[in-house]
Amino acid sequence: MIKDEKMPLDFDECCNQMLEFGYEVSPSELHGLLSGVVCTGLKIRPDSIITLVLKHVDAETCSERNSETILAMYAFIEREMFSSDSSYTLFLPYDELDLSQRIRCLAAWCQGFLVGFGTASGQRKISNFSPETEEALKDIVNIANLSDDFSTEDDEANEGAYAELVEYLKVAVLLMSSELLAAIKRDD
Repeated sequence: MIKDEKMPLDFDECCNQMLEFGYEVSPSELHGLLSGVVCTGLKIRPDSIITLVLKHVDAETCSERNSETILAMYAFIEREMFSSDSSYTLFLPYDELDLSQRIRCLAAWCQGFLVGFGTASGQRKISNFSPETEEALKDIVNIANLSDDFSTEDDEANEGAYAELVEYLKVAVLLMSSELLAAIKRDD
């Protein structure tokens, strides 16, 4: 993988594209959804990826442009998640955006991840997770339910807490994907 490779669209472009086609989902939630699927190691056909996204956004059709973006995002997540340099990152708004909006996007990422992970792990018939994975999933549920009703008195501390949550999620997802891939190899 090329070290400086970036997501096919930047966050704002992706927001505009989703809104243009009437999808009321943030790019963070979409990235979380696809990350949840990839994390389980489930191999999924391109048409099934599009179908999953359409069901999630409650839409019947998808433009060619949106299909290309979704499939490019999925492929990018796969490359990042399984790269040897652990380059996986969450697709979140830029730091210049208001912290409360970034927290909402982080919660939406978690919600999407839980849907994708639950859907894919059900298809793979995974019923037992390690205590670490179970703990990480509980934490992701808690982060998905975060409120932006935090104190605005200490912006620096809030920014630090947000950064720690993002880093925690990155590490948790990489650890879960490693565990699930090892389980796949044992079962084969």
